[in-house]
Amino acid sequence: MSKKLLALVGSPRKGGNTDTLVDEAVYVFYKAGGEAEKIYLNSVHIKPCQGCFACMENDGLDSVCIQQDDMMGIYQKMFEADFVLWATPIYMWSPTAQMKLYLDRLFPLGDYQNTRWRCALNGTPVGIIIVYAENDPLHSGVFQTRDILKVVAEASGGNTAFVIHSTVGEKGKTRQNVDLIQKVQEAVGKVVQGLD
Repeated sequence: MSKKLLALVGSPRKGGNTDTLVDEAVYVFYKAGGEAEKIYLNSVHIKPCQGCFACMENDGLDSVCIQQDDMMGIYQKMFEADFVLWATPIYMWSPTAQMKLYLDRLFPLGDYQNTRWRCALNGTPVGIIIVYAENDPLHSGVFQTRDILKVVAEASGGNTAFVIHSTVGEKGKTRQNVDLIQKVQEAVGKVVQGLD
């Protein structure tokens, strides 16, 4: 059975810099004989976490969350994936709202939970790609964005496989950044090798 990659794109800009790097990751995975699915979080319906704690009450839910929206399918795809990729640009010194909605809905997976969904990523490698417009990372918000993504991945039972971040400039500029593209390809290639 071929390995599966689930790539979650936090950018609302199809064909933008974040999307370009995700395409490179998907290409490497396909080339190695795997299957890949890319989900644009801007194009799916994800309700915000309501803080209702239904996911914690006696573990009585048949699904991960009481809310019935597109996260139901995303949870399933994520649990079936051999590798998960999270990619987001930085908006206002943090992940995009689209990515943050998704991350908040991983609350039932937290290592602080007492439900069957606790740490459900179960060692799945999670790759993280972050892009931003600032030339200076110290002014971009990259470190807090990295920390948010990394702590959610690991609290959910995943293993952070890599974190790649870079300034990218205007839309489409990433296609000209050979070094960054190579960095993504090599990082994904290492994950693929580790899945064998």
